[in-house]
Amino acid sequence: MPHESSPKHRDLLIQLARLGDLVQTLPAIEALQAAYPERTLDVVCAAPLTAVLGGAGHLGCVIPWDGAQWRTWADRWQENPTSTLQAMQTYITSLGDTTYERVYPLNQHERSHLLSQLFLRPSSRETDQTHIEARMRPWAQHLRQVAKERGANRVHLADAWCGMCGVRPRGQAPLSVPPTVALPGDLAEIGERRGLWVALATGAGEAERCVAPAVWSQWIREFLAHTEDGQVVLIGSGGERETAKAILDTLPALLHGRVWDATGRTSVSQLMQVLQQCHWVLGADTGPLHLGTLVGTRALGLYFSRARVHETGPYGEGHWVYQHATNAPPQQWPIMESIALICGEQRRPAADWALWRSRIDRWGAFFDDGSDKEATESSRADVWRGCAPDLCESMAA
Repeated sequence: MPHESSPKHRDLLIQLARLGDLVQTLPAIEALQAAYPERTLDVVCAAPLTAVLGGAGHLGCVIPWDGAQWRTWADRWQENPTSTLQAMQTYITSLGDTTYERVYPLNQHERSHLLSQLFLRPSSRETDQTHIEARMRPWAQHLRQVAKERGANRVHLADAWCGMCGVRPRGQAPLSVPPTVALPGDLAEIGERRGLWVALATGAGEAERCVAPAVWSQWIREFLAHTEDGQVVLIGSGGERETAKAILDTLPALLHGRVWDATGRTSVSQLMQVLQQCHWVLGADTGPLHLGTLVGTRALGLYFSRARVHETGPYGEGHWVYQHATNAPPQQWPIMESIALICGEQRRPAADWALWRSRIDRWGAFFDDGSDKEATESSRADVWRGCAPDLCESMAA
């Protein structure tokens, strides 16, 4: 059965992607709340990730999305749309009885669009929603072009999502306080000991963006040799337990007391707490790297393969990314250079890698390598003028 209309002004944002993308949707969520304080904003996200939004202030509700079930429905949609739609409506009804005046589907694929239609108030489909979809279209085309060409784009994905929602970036990074949850007994000591604590994200969402265990093992050995009080926490999903084991198996036994294996042992809420206890989080372009920035931990990314710092680098001020010079697999890694950076020593150049520092201005996040900042700002302004000319005028004022 269809949802009941709510008497209040309620909007819905849909973000069905993985952990890193959900974290980098928070700038758009906060910008929408600032632009429309009189409206209630709800969010649909993957069920296991709802805790990420627990610290987002003034959200109406967070609606969990069962991705596996939704994929099944999407796959059989063309074969039997009537019964599939009925099953989907039953599922949606079980999540609540509210329909929305405005829906912002940030994922440009069939599942997101179908979900939009199920949640959207019928009277809104030809009014506000038509304007929203028209405003989203240039940004969706821009993002598809960026993904295809891997060109010189300098607009961060988080800020492009702001544009899709018709709001300007707020010029500040989201910050969240993790929920208070108990950690597994042996992990409760993380951050309690004196020293420099580094969370090391052992994996990534795509195999080609994963750093090999041998590289991580070398990094840990060099870091612990360089810092007498250094501590390393291995983090990752259950699928990365074998990677963590491979790392630990190659470390000298004397170092095991300074390496903590939390892979596959924490919920999202617990992982947020672990990250907050660390001074740095180090990893490829992966969800835990971005989650660390959300709880106030400094991030250092190693970006290679298809990962590009300007599009998905850590959002905020004072994070760092080593970007590999080509799309080919790296043959050497900035191990000693990144250790020196984390330890507060002088920045060192690394062969085949460029070093970028994260910044924020009126156009959102950008990354500075010490070269031409004005050219970078002009490039981002050009994209905004092309995709959101009206909004761009207010930003430039």
